[in-house]
Amino acid sequence: MTTPVAVPAATPEASGPPPEGRLAPQSLDTPAVRRVQRVSLGAGIALIGLGLGFLAFRLRRPN
Repeated sequence: MTTPVAVPAATPEASGPPPEGRLAPQSLDTPAVRRVQRVSLGAGIALIGLGLGFLAFRLRRPN
């Protein structure tokens, strides 16, 4: 059995602006967020429709 060892606490260093030539993380503007949400909603509705159609096709009774 191993004995637990104390681990020193590490504090992150303060970061400044990114170096020249690297892109800083940026938030999306409002129209872009709305566009992404609308596309996600449409894709979700389409996938639900495909799933329901698949289930209907699988559960139908043969004549």
